[in-house]
Amino acid sequence: MKKFQTLILDKKTIQTLIDMKKAIPAVEAAFREYGLGHAQMPPKIYLELEKFDGDFRAMPVYLSRLNKCSLKWVNAHPGNAKYNLPAVMAVIILSDPQTGFPLSIMDGTYATTLRTGAASGVAAKYLARKDSSRVALIGCGIQGHSQLAALRQIFKIREVNVWGKSEGEVKRFIKEMRRPREIMSASATIASCVQEADIIVTSTPSRAPIVRREWIKKGTHINAIGADAAGKQELDPKILRDAKVVVDDWAQAAHSGEINVPVSLGLLSRADIYAQLGEIVAGKKSGRISQEEVTVFDSTGLAIQDVAVADLIYKTACRRKVGKVVDLLGVGGK
Repeated sequence: MKKFQTLILDKKTIQTLIDMKKAIPAVEAAFREYGLGHAQMPPKIYLELEKFDGDFRAMPVYLSRLNKCSLKWVNAHPGNAKYNLPAVMAVIILSDPQTGFPLSIMDGTYATTLRTGAASGVAAKYLARKDSSRVALIGCGIQGHSQLAALRQIFKIREVNVWGKSEGEVKRFIKEMRRPREIMSASATIASCVQEADIIVTSTPSRAPIVRREWIKKGTHINAIGADAAGKQELDPKILRDAKVVVDDWAQAAHSGEINVPVSLGLLSRADIYAQLGEIVAGKKSGRISQEEVTVFDSTGLAIQDVAVADLIYKTACRRKVGKVVDLLGVGGK
């Protein structure tokens, strides 16, 4: 590939280049660099489109370790199924920070799915009990697949309980994700799904608590994924009051993460938040310190995750010489 040419990568090509096993260490390294102060990352910008029941988010970042900048333009349109489109779609621009040149324009939808699951895998590595083997999934859409794939990379999973919005969705999920030596079951209620779990993953669009404090046993870890906009929440605030709460980023989480509603109501403050995940990965704070504590990871999704995965995709594509090379800016590919 000549200098000053832009590599175009579509989803099918990207799926041949990266998987969860490769994504997790890249995302873990990004959190470590963020925790060490080696990233420049403004909070994501929201463009609300109430008329269309959707929104766009712009997510810029510079990660010095990679010597790369990226910008992700991602939407959230819950009603897209009627158009036969995903609810979430994204495009990532990967750029050279020295010149600003766009090195690659790529599908960011698959990358977003991977990096979100990978971040939860990293969080669970530091916050869940090492012997965790029982997983409860509340929500079994695309992100449910990614979340379970990540946990399988970190833990020896023996049992997976699944709750979803419909019986058909749960059956499809179990059929697609079943693995040998794992017991995979549909749960009729959220309570029965989570009560014996070591790790709980919530990935729903709920705007009211659906997981109650009295259902959570000692030593449980929760990855709270669904809340990604102001007003969304999945967990009983009493869980957050009793747990060791770790966010990916305080500013984003307070605005649009699982903690956003309790913070807005004055039920939680920054003093109640134990750490940002990057601080733990970088060794500045401890992760889990006892077998009995309840831990929560509030995931809003960070641009550092996007640039880490995009850089890995780009380098792998260049090495394998795949994708379409274009003279996007008309500089002649010199």
